[in-house]
Amino acid sequence: MQNRSGMSANIRFALVGMLSLVLILLDSHFELFKDLRYHIESYLTPVYYIADAPVSLANDANERFRSYQEIADENRLLKYQLSEIRVELLRYDSVIHDNEVLRRLNNSPIKESFRRMGAEVMRVDTNPFSLTVMINRGAKDGVYEGQPVINEQGIVGQIISVANSTSRVLLISDQNHSIPVVVMRNGIRAIATGTGIVNELSIVNMPRNVDIQVGDLLISSGLGGIFPSGYPVARVTNFDRREGLQFAEIKAQPLATLDRLKYMLLLWLPDSDQETIEEIRAVSENSADVQQSVKEKTIQKSIPTQNDKSLVTGGSGNNKESVGDNHDH
Repeated sequence: MQNRSGMSANIRFALVGMLSLVLILLDSHFELFKDLRYHIESYLTPVYYIADAPVSLANDANERFRSYQEIADENRLLKYQLSEIRVELLRYDSVIHDNEVLRRLNNSPIKESFRRMGAEVMRVDTNPFSLTVMINRGAKDGVYEGQPVINEQGIVGQIISVANSTSRVLLISDQNHSIPVVVMRNGIRAIATGTGIVNELSIVNMPRNVDIQVGDLLISSGLGGIFPSGYPVARVTNFDRREGLQFAEIKAQPLATLDRLKYMLLLWLPDSDQETIEEIRAVSENSADVQQSVKEKTIQKSIPTQNDKSLVTGGSGNNKESVGDNHDH
């Protein structure tokens, strides 16, 4: 029985194999099962999708995450580049104005562009008496105290403290901040001081008859050595010249939206200007040390050295004689 069943199984297997071979040959030459194969594949397509779903979902998620990272990095880079381009455009109005005034001067030296670096706001100070923000650039990036900070709209403020990888920016509207400005229309110089209100500046110590109008554009004058000249600062929004006021009350709104800062640019002044600022700061902060150092140097110069002892000893008699002669006279 086992042999018969074994023989019959082998025969069945051989018959099935021969039949399959015949069908394959017929289908390859005459395409007898084309329609049948089409319908079978159509019915089995959902099964293919279900079986391939986990792999497809994993690949799609990985690709989406990678695309998101690439898009985010590219978007951040483009924002920095756009800020730099807008910063270049900031000075065009003042350059055109200066060019009109100085158009007859040829061969004038051209001021090189300042070195710039993009920065991003990390945190806004919640202290109501201090308008400062923290940015993601620090000493390792070459940031220094007193460094000017701008964005594509205008001047933002300056660096007041530096850590290794972060810095704090004092906004121009802080009540402890002042910036020299120039009225774009007529060149009148003034000082724009923060009021403690984030979007308000005050033009101080100006006479009531000063030629300043609502809508005048104020740009940086470059005086003081902190901010470069020609960058937009604010626009005059209110002018009060009532009788009885010692000075005019002038208000201006910063062109930079200081309450919605996200990206900004750090400027590096030329080496000569930066060294001058550092020297002035060192003298102002350490005047006592400087004076003491000058005194010590003066005393050291007045004390004779070993090489001069012979001159002092040899000339002592002549000195006494000259003193005696002077006394006789």
